[in-house]
Amino acid sequence: MSRLSRPRDKSALQSKERFAYLELRLTELRSSVWRSAVRLMIPMLLSYLIFSGSAAAQSKVDAAKAHYSRGRGLADKGDLNGAIAEYREALRLKPDLPEAHFNLGNALSEKGDLDGALAELRQALRLMPDLSEAHYNLGNVLLDKGDLDEAITEYRQALRLTPHDPDVHYNLGIALDDKGDLEGAITEYRQALRLKPDNPLVHCNLGIALRHKGDLDGAITEYRQALRLKPDLPVAHYDLATALGRKGDLDGAIAEFRQALRLKPDLPDAHFNLGSALGRKGDLDGAIIEYRQALRFKPDMPDAHFGLGAALEDKGDLDGAIAEYRQALRLRPDYPEARSSLTELLAKKGKPESKH
Repeated sequence: MSRLSRPRDKSALQSKERFAYLELRLTELRSSVWRSAVRLMIPMLLSYLIFSGSAAAQSKVDAAKAHYSRGRGLADKGDLNGAIAEYREALRLKPDLPEAHFNLGNALSEKGDLDGALAELRQALRLMPDLSEAHYNLGNVLLDKGDLDEAITEYRQALRLTPHDPDVHYNLGIALDDKGDLEGAITEYRQALRLKPDNPLVHCNLGIALRHKGDLDGAITEYRQALRLKPDLPVAHYDLATALGRKGDLDGAIAEFRQALRLKPDLPDAHFNLGSALGRKGDLDGAIIEYRQALRFKPDMPDAHFGLGAALEDKGDLDGAIAEYRQALRLRPDYPEARSSLTELLAKKGKPESKH
């Protein structure tokens, strides 16, 4: 995960400057928009299935259609295993049925079988190359697998077919963002918002991209817009707090971190960053409480051990600080700030640091 600012050598800092923020994108924000099925394609399916042939062939087609329809019904009820079985039976009877390949791919993706989903969605596109939803969902699977170049290609194919689809612009923005193409991502997020202005997650991701570009005011505007649309969105409060902290508005940052935690109390990074903000304000007792909360939810967080150690040291609890610095180093042996702080504190106590 990236960070806003890592503390320099502690000896060169005043105590309030030793509290650094973590910056991350929460999982819920990074979820791409997914399309599980294309209901409007059923009339096309029926016409696709009607062709001249023997009664036996028509009977097989009718059976395939029935299995496909049952699969759709089971998928709508959340029975993915049942849906997968029905789609596979439909394809056994009629292998060249693009809608069955498409929806089987979607069901496999929801089950976590990304390779299986890729195979089915690609088969759907071999049979029906202009199926924009298949290009889009194939892009989503590729994005989940980390194949950003191929995901971008599929999203662009989907936009060639449906250029005014806000979801495709949004997910293309995510892929470009992950590639490090901030300008491209910002362009796509803004296009998504032109087409659908009321999506709070797009505003959040646009805010993150603007923040990474150094446009904190623009980022804050987008986070506030997201919260106007969805006031109970914890990630928007979290990201707004991070941006306000970088602007030096610690009171605003503290208020937003608290709001994020009111909505979702089990966010260790929010507890950590709230502790950092409180430490910068000189509220060491509050900082200690928040660092300990962060460690309750995520014990293997070296930055929280370091921050807790710094707060305990400033409170005069040198033994507690030493224990926390050592724990930070156990988790991250190449943590120079923790190493320097521990060395200085042991020297102050007249105890040379033991070699591990």
